[in-house]
Amino acid sequence: MTEISNAPASTADNDPSQLPRVLGLFDATMVVVGSIIGSGIFVGKVGSVAKALNDFPLIVGIWVAIGIITLCGSLALAELCAMLPKAGGPYVYLREAYGPLTAFLWGWTEFWVVRTGSLGALACASAIYLNQVIPMSVTTQELVAIGIVVGLSAINYFSTTQGAWVQNVTAVCKVGFLAGIIVLPFLLGHVDTANLASSAELTQPASPLSGTWLMAVGAAMMAVLWPYDGWINIGPVAEEIQEPQRNLPLGLAFGMATVILVYVGANISYHLTLSMDEVAKSEAIASDVFRKLFGETGAKIAALGVMISTFGAVNSNMLTGPRIYFAMARDGLLPRVLCQVHEAYSTPANAIVIQAIWTVILMVAFYGWTNSPRDTFDGLTDSVILAGLIFYSLTVAAVYVLRQKLPHLERPYRTWGYPVTPALLLIAYAGVFLSTLLSDYKLTLAVLVLIGLGVLYYSLWGRKLALPMRTDKTDS
Repeated sequence: MTEISNAPASTADNDPSQLPRVLGLFDATMVVVGSIIGSGIFVGKVGSVAKALNDFPLIVGIWVAIGIITLCGSLALAELCAMLPKAGGPYVYLREAYGPLTAFLWGWTEFWVVRTGSLGALACASAIYLNQVIPMSVTTQELVAIGIVVGLSAINYFSTTQGAWVQNVTAVCKVGFLAGIIVLPFLLGHVDTANLASSAELTQPASPLSGTWLMAVGAAMMAVLWPYDGWINIGPVAEEIQEPQRNLPLGLAFGMATVILVYVGANISYHLTLSMDEVAKSEAIASDVFRKLFGETGAKIAALGVMISTFGAVNSNMLTGPRIYFAMARDGLLPRVLCQVHEAYSTPANAIVIQAIWTVILMVAFYGWTNSPRDTFDGLTDSVILAGLIFYSLTVAAVYVLRQKLPHLERPYRTWGYPVTPALLLIAYAGVFLSTLLSDYKLTLAVLVLIGLGVLYYSLWGRKLALPMRTDKTDS
């Protein structure tokens, strides 16, 4: 049986089966920021919230509420990361809390839908915004999106530090771009409080707590969950972060605080610059704001800014996803070739390659089905969020399970506000899942069927290959 080690980083670094610790606190923070800020704050989702709610205080309240709920989840994640700083992230936590089947199903869903779907959606968003600068056919946009996936896969194949460098540069650029969106309308005198009024052309807000109102809030929460998706991505790279017991919780805290501030600020700026109806109809909100400020040239500048943001988010998922398959293969649940560390580049090279291949297949399939970059983006993101709700909830709930199951394990950081803060995320996610089940049962059924196929695979083949579940037997 292979045991989790509490040995210092230097010992782990000398183990050829471990990934080297090459990422610092700034890298960890930028992984969080870069993973979360991608396309959702710029593409469609802002308009979806305005269309569903048509009420400015409620709109801002939803963005703040989901930010706080996500922060509650990240507080629980920080305890798990610092306690078990191993490659694979949630896969490791789910394995320790619930056993190898649940952990396997997380990795199964990540590979087939969540991680690869995120990569495909973000690459599509990059092509959508590049199209506003350089008009392209649908086929050319598809090729550009595929080229982004392949190119970033190559960078991360050859060097983790180079992948982190791309992550850091794009994360700083996207935060700076969002700061411009927040500040420039005020500096240039293009804000008008009259824009905050509800639109007569949209559905008027229903009475609070009525069935219609709850469904509208559920739809808005589903839309906002995509912009906040990615908060869990620091876990898979925990094995490569220096001083993980310190830098993982700090990276999550700094990263989440940054994201919440810029998201709320950007939404206030959007709504003060454009009317409620304009926001609801916008599919490229950042470009529409910059068009109002600077004309068509401004719209193209904004398109480039968003493209950098989505490009960086692709890289973030490219950096974190392969570590999940790497950890699963190390446990014998996937072919052992996927847990090989490249001798020259010290990267999980084979896992990166297989992720890139399936992502491209998924993108080609969705493009062929929809023949529209925007519809491909929406289809991929909705699938990602619904599948993520299930396993993100299980990951956060693992804090409760492991407090009982492994009370002796050293916890350098303990969840602030425990047991209340993790429960807030679990309640909110359950509500959104129920709302989606009622409004789009076909998508819910498709995700559940995929998970069921994972159970079948594990029962027939995976269980025979799996190593015994790792446990830490060191008294703390």
